[in-house]
Amino acid sequence: MKKQSDTAPATEQKRVLFLCSGNYYRSRLAEILFNHEAAAAGIPWVADSRGMLAAGELKGLSEHAASYLKVAGLDALLAEKPRDPLVADIEDLTGSDLVVGMCREEHKSMVEQKFLALAKAMHKTGRLRYWHVYDIPGRPPAIVRLLGGGHRSPSQPARSGTEHIALAIKALVAELKSGDSHTKENV
Repeated sequence: MKKQSDTAPATEQKRVLFLCSGNYYRSRLAEILFNHEAAAAGIPWVADSRGMLAAGELKGLSEHAASYLKVAGLDALLAEKPRDPLVADIEDLTGSDLVVGMCREEHKSMVEQKFLALAKAMHKTGRLRYWHVYDIPGRPPAIVRLLGGGHRSPSQPARSGTEHIALAIKALVAELKSGDSHTKENV
């Protein structure tokens, strides 16, 4: 029987949290891709995702995210019945080593309004950053009802958005693997 001193110390698993508006498309795809890429890279990180707004009638996972995973040959990563969107709470942020808002223009004000001083402190210490991944044109009706009035912020086609997320995830995993986790926001 090995003594504890004879075994290598276990690497503590760290957590990254991806945030978007409804936790239906961008943050969910980021979560799935990150967990796949992190496991392949052998880094001790795991991802989760949440939305800033209650998703109302949205259930499961966006068809754009599911379609991307299938086309990329990653359909094995799709759960048989994907979980429904979840809303971020204070424990989600405090329990994360890194929080990534998927779109600065959309999510910075939402995060700061909801989490005020915590968001500013996390940003100052490099634990909160924002990317520039825009939502798809023509939000689903449930999102339009939640946000009111339709699509006002910049958008990008679903194919462009999913590819943008995939590239940003690869860059983040490479950054975390190299140990260079300084604040990088221009993804």
